[in-house]
Amino acid sequence: MEIALRYELINAVPDLQNQVFPTNAPEGATKPYLVYMRTGTDLIKTLQGYTGDEYLSFVFNVMAVKYSDMSRVRKEVTEMLMNFPTTVIGNTQKFFIEDININNIDEQFEHQLGVNRGIIDFTIYFKKENEL
Repeated sequence: MEIALRYELINAVPDLQNQVFPTNAPEGATKPYLVYMRTGTDLIKTLQGYTGDEYLSFVFNVMAVKYSDMSRVRKEVTEMLMNFPTTVIGNTQKFFIEDININNIDEQFEHQLGVNRGIIDFTIYFKKENEL
């Protein structure tokens, strides 16, 4: 799923071209960038046992020196996520997005890094293409 999300981010948000990183960004990044991490995995279980399906929770952190850049990119990423339900995402491995819950949108200033952080916390519900 992470590869599919990266693919969609890079194609939907021009500012994030080559600027999407797992867990942390390279030191000295100056352009707006996005750092993501998976924060939860909910394994799906029925009366017959675990199905092999899962729902994933992620946090996207949009980082930018200028507040206006962070705010603009965070809005573009949020709109992209909100348009995912009932679509197929990805390139090499595809996923049908059943639904997305945007759990929280927040922001803060990171004094040590000198950047504005826009936070998008969401849960994605999906089926792998081969399960459709």
